[in-house]
Amino acid sequence: MVELPDREYYLSNSEHMQNLRKQYQAHVAAMLKLAGFSDSDARAQRIIELEHAIAEKHWSLAEDQDVHKANNPWKQSEFTVKAPGLEWKEFFRAAGLDKQVNFIVWQPSAIAGESALIASSPIETWKDLLSYHLIEQYGGTLPKAFADERFEFFGKTLFGTPQQTPRWQRAVNNVNFALGDEVGKAYAQRYFPPEAKAQVQTMVANIIAAFHKRIDALNWMTAATRAEAQAKLDALYVGIGYPETWEDYSGLEIKPDDIFGNLWRRNVFEYHRWVNRLGKTVDRHEWCMTPQTVNAVNLPLQNALNFPAAILAPPFFDPGAPYPYNYGAIGSIIGHEVSHTFDSEGSAFDAKGALRNWWTQADLDHFDGSTAKLVTQYDSYHPFPDLSLNGKQTLAENIADLGGLAAAYDAYRTALPSKPVPDQDGFTPDQQFFLGYGQSRRGKSRPAALRQQVMTDPHSPSEYRTDMVRNIDAWYQAFGVQLGEQLYLAPSDRVTIW
Repeated sequence: MVELPDREYYLSNSEHMQNLRKQYQAHVAAMLKLAGFSDSDARAQRIIELEHAIAEKHWSLAEDQDVHKANNPWKQSEFTVKAPGLEWKEFFRAAGLDKQVNFIVWQPSAIAGESALIASSPIETWKDLLSYHLIEQYGGTLPKAFADERFEFFGKTLFGTPQQTPRWQRAVNNVNFALGDEVGKAYAQRYFPPEAKAQVQTMVANIIAAFHKRIDALNWMTAATRAEAQAKLDALYVGIGYPETWEDYSGLEIKPDDIFGNLWRRNVFEYHRWVNRLGKTVDRHEWCMTPQTVNAVNLPLQNALNFPAAILAPPFFDPGAPYPYNYGAIGSIIGHEVSHTFDSEGSAFDAKGALRNWWTQADLDHFDGSTAKLVTQYDSYHPFPDLSLNGKQTLAENIADLGGLAAAYDAYRTALPSKPVPDQDGFTPDQQFFLGYGQSRRGKSRPAALRQQVMTDPHSPSEYRTDMVRNIDAWYQAFGVQLGEQLYLAPSDRVTIW
């Protein structure tokens, strides 16, 4: 559903958040009025009150990322006892899940709390809430007045975006959403040649080898834990550029004059595809991203990584660039995703993707102590006078940034050719490496979007991701960073985890 980005947007009493909620309520009323609902102001007020009550039942983002806290197996028969209020039998039947016996409940208190709200809140308010969110979800495909009102709040007010994306681009985005793999085939064929894939595969092999060496060199890790960590690396699947098998859309009906229906049928098609997978063997090589996506991902349940073709392009990767730059740019991203295998969440899964504690208690205590230092470091960053980063919320991504950068640097140094690497524009090879890292992370955000990111994103903003170099000894040596300079950290304050 399209709603405010996080529970704090409902619960915070800051003046900024109170104003946002007033504007959101006005937006909800406007969308209902456009859809022909009577008494739209009163309906909007009741919808916001219900969303506020739902938000009170949810965990914070930092709590939500604790996979151990989220590992709650319930049988279908237990829902009526543990979360009374909703007619669960009918819910599972309608969802096509009536034959499913076992479930994992990520937030039991939220499920129980919302189920109780269903029993205690007027059914008409729930109907209004669901109607509003359906209108909002498809607002971009409805008449122009809906799309404009939707952008006015979610674009301008919430993100600070001054103008809406041109209509033709929104149309392309819809095609990309509905038929992502078909678009991906064309994209990969045109923009990701086999030579580029081979070059990236070599970098991946070198970075994984660097992780193996770093794990072997850990003086605090016992042999039993080390063997499990090495086994995870050995079993890791890394997809480069595009998937080995493509999604089959033959069962999806697309009509040239029915954009709403096309997207509706696509959502139903995708839902049934996921439901039909229940009880079947997990395909560890299945992708969750399309080739044209500028992103990368670690999939702990598959012990797998995906690097779409679109991120394997400038400024992240350039086949013609000096290789120190590429190791600093895309190499650090490759290392980042590999490092997620051992972050505060990924470290809870074993080589087969099962949630299992493979750590000795002493090793786990040392790991937790090191990550606590990183939490403290990132808690100290203040993008706004009234808002700091949440080191716990961003911990997994910060661990991955740190481990990925360190491993990419090791891999770059190991891959040095026998003949000296020349300076480029006066920069040494090591400086090129760190400049590649910094330039790949550069970005610019409007204040509203940055504020939202700090509150709702597990990733630190780009500036602070780049500042991870403060923990890497080689960065100090490359640029001669000295005590008293802005980013200098005393050696004892630098965090090393992997």
